[in-house]
Amino acid sequence: MIPHPKFHRLPMLVRCLLAYLTLASTTFIAAAELSVVPLPTKVESPGGAALILPNVITAKSPAIPGWSDHLEIFGEHLGRMTAGKHQLQTSDENDSVLLVSHAPKLSPEAYTLSINQTQIQIEASSIKGLAHATATLLQLIGGNDTESIPAMRIEDAPELSYRNFMIDMGRNPHSVALLKETIDLLWFYKIDSVQLHLTDDQRIAFPSTAFPKLWDGKVTRSEFKELERYAVQRGVTIIPELEVPGHSELLRRNYPEVFDKTGTDLTKSPKAIEGIKTLLDEMIALFPSSPFIHIGGDEAFGVPEDLQRDLINELHAYLKTRGKETLVWEGPAAGSGDNRVHPDVIHLNWRTINYPADQMVNNGHRVINASWDPLYLVDHYPRTNFTMTSPQHIYETMSLTTFKHVNPQIQTFAKPIEVDPTDKLIGFCMPWWEGREENFVQQTFPRLIPFAEVAWNPEIERDYQDFQERTSHTELARMAGFYPVSVESTRMLLDQDGVFEQSTQVSLRMRTSNSDSAQTEAEIRYTTDGSEPTKDSTLYQEPFTLTDDATIRATAFIAGAPIGHGSRRNLTMVNGHPNLALHKPVTSSTTSGPPFSVQRITDGGTNNLGFYLGYPADPDPILLTIDLEAVQTVERVKVFAYSVSGSFEMYSIETSTNGVDFEEVASRLEKPEDPTSLVEHRFSPRQVRYVRIRTQGNKGYVFDSFSKIVEVQVF
Repeated sequence: MIPHPKFHRLPMLVRCLLAYLTLASTTFIAAAELSVVPLPTKVESPGGAALILPNVITAKSPAIPGWSDHLEIFGEHLGRMTAGKHQLQTSDENDSVLLVSHAPKLSPEAYTLSINQTQIQIEASSIKGLAHATATLLQLIGGNDTESIPAMRIEDAPELSYRNFMIDMGRNPHSVALLKETIDLLWFYKIDSVQLHLTDDQRIAFPSTAFPKLWDGKVTRSEFKELERYAVQRGVTIIPELEVPGHSELLRRNYPEVFDKTGTDLTKSPKAIEGIKTLLDEMIALFPSSPFIHIGGDEAFGVPEDLQRDLINELHAYLKTRGKETLVWEGPAAGSGDNRVHPDVIHLNWRTINYPADQMVNNGHRVINASWDPLYLVDHYPRTNFTMTSPQHIYETMSLTTFKHVNPQIQTFAKPIEVDPTDKLIGFCMPWWEGREENFVQQTFPRLIPFAEVAWNPEIERDYQDFQERTSHTELARMAGFYPVSVESTRMLLDQDGVFEQSTQVSLRMRTSNSDSAQTEAEIRYTTDGSEPTKDSTLYQEPFTLTDDATIRATAFIAGAPIGHGSRRNLTMVNGHPNLALHKPVTSSTTSGPPFSVQRITDGGTNNLGFYLGYPADPDPILLTIDLEAVQTVERVKVFAYSVSGSFEMYSIETSTNGVDFEEVASRLEKPEDPTSLVEHRFSPRQVRYVRIRTQGNKGYVFDSFSKIVEVQVF
C-alpha cells in the first residue's frame, strides 16, 4: 500500500490552534478565528486590538499593470460576500485601510499579509502573490460571522511552484462560463494553473485559423482571449496542450495532406512537423502568459519510440526559441544517446510504467506527480463509469514522492515507486479526464480543495477533521462571494450527493441583499434540464416541486445582464422499496465522497449509476456495515451492484447481532454467466442487527479495485 504521510492526531484543543507563533510576545490564533485553506506557512499574532472593518475600505496600490484590475475584482467579491456592507474604494493615501506594496525581493507567489487595529498591509512581487493574499483576505472576512479581523501577520508561499488542474476538452465540451467558474475556485484556493487538454481523437476545442476544419465549433478565439485575460487578472495561468503524435486522429483525418495518414508518418514528415509548429504558434499567441506548452507525448500506439522521442526533441527545441518550456505526459521510455529526450523536457508522470518516475529524476528531468492514485478523476467511456478516489483519500495519501496506480493489473498498484526527495519533483497535476460538464462541479470541486492544501505544502501535518472544519468556513465565504443565487431543496436524504426522496421543493434566493445598489432589482432565471439560464429562461417567482432527477441552474440578472456565477445543483430522486435497511446508517472501512457516498447503498435508489464508489477493494476487501438499529429476523438480502459490459461485484454477505461477531450467510465470488445488477440471496431465518458486505470490488470493467454497489435491501 502507498505510504501515508505522518499524521499527528492531536487533542481537539491543540488541533484547533492554527500555528505556533515564533515571537515571545505573540499569542496563539484559534482556527475558529483563522479558517484558511491552504494553511499559511507562518502566522504570528503580535497581540493588540482587532481591525473593525469600516463600511468603506480605502485601498492604495502601486501603479503596476494589472494590480488595480485585480483589486477591483477583489472589491467586487468583497462587496457581494458582505451583502454590500463593505465596499472597496481606491485611494492615494498611505493611511488607506488596505495598503498594497510591491516587494520585489519576494518570490513570485509569496506574499505577506499584516493586520493591525487600523490597517491591512499586503506585500507581493507579482500579481500571483497579490492574488494569493486577496484570496486569504476573502477567506478571513467571509469565513467568520464577525465584522472584525484579529491582528496578525501572515508570511506565506507555496513549497511547490507547479500546482495544476487539467480539464479534458478533447472528449467533451466545457463552456466558458464553467471555465471561469473553475478559474475563480483556483484563485480562491491558490491553485497555480489550469491545463486545457484541447485536442484529442474525439474533438479539437482549439479554434485554429490555419487549420479551421479541426475546430469543434464551441469556444471561439475571442472567448479564449477573454478567458486568458480573466485568468491573468486572478493570478491563474492557462497552459494549452496539443496532443501529438498519439491522439492525433483528427489532425490526420481532416488534413492528411499536411499531417499524413498515420502517427508514424506524422513523426517523419517535415510538412507535418511544420503544421504542428504552426498550431503551437497559434496557441502561444492565444495564451501568451503561460511559460509552458504541453505537447502530449503519451499513448502513441504503433509509433516506434525512437520516432516519438525525436518528435518531442524537435518540438522542444522549437518551443525553446519561442521562450517556452516543454511539458509532456509520461510516454516513450528514456532512450539513449542522441535519441534520449532532452533533460529540460518536464514530464508529468501518470502511471510510472513506460518511464518510471525514479528513472526520470535520475536522467535529470523535472517531474510532476500526476499519479492515478490519488489524483486521476475519470468519467470513462461509454459514459457509464467513474474512477476517482475520495476527498479524504486525496488529502491523507497525496505524496510528492510516491507514484501509484489504481489498477491491480499494473505493478505500481502493489509496489508504488518511491522517489527520494529532490528539487526535481516540482509539483502536482490533478487531471479531469473524459468528463461531462453536468458532472464537473459536483465531482471535481470537493476533490480540488484538499488537493490545493496538500499541493501548497506537502509536508503539512494532516488532520482531515480540522481540514473539514476550516473548509466549512471557506466554502461559506466562496459561495457568498461568487454565487449570488442560493439553491435550497427539501426532503434531502443525502444533501452533499443531492439525493431526495420522492419529491422536493426547490427554493431560489439571492444570498445577499444590498439596499445601496441595483442588486435589489435582480431577477432569478432558472432551468431544470442543465442548460445555462438566459435572460429569457423561466423567471423564479415561488418555490417549485420536482418529482424526478434534475439539474437546477439559476442565475441572477440585472437589466438583462448576468451577475456573478450561476449556481448549479444536481438532484436525484429516489423512492425506496420498504425494507429493513432503508435509510439505515451504513459505514465503510474505506472513505468515500460525493456524489458516491457510502450512504447511497441504503438511500433507496436502484438506478445503475447511483452507486457508492469505494477504493481500494484490493488487496483487502472493503467492509460495508449496515446497522438495522435493532435485532430482528432476517432471511433475505438483495444486492444491486453496478453492472456494465459484463462487470460484476465480487462480495460475501455476513450478519451479526452485536457488530463484532459476524457469520457469512451468502456470497457471489464467481462471475455468473449473465451478470445482472440485482442478485437476491436467501438463507435460513436468523436474528440480525448488522448486515455486512465484504466486497472485493467490481470486476471485469476498467479497474477492479473500485467497489460500485448501488443498493442493499434487507428482508
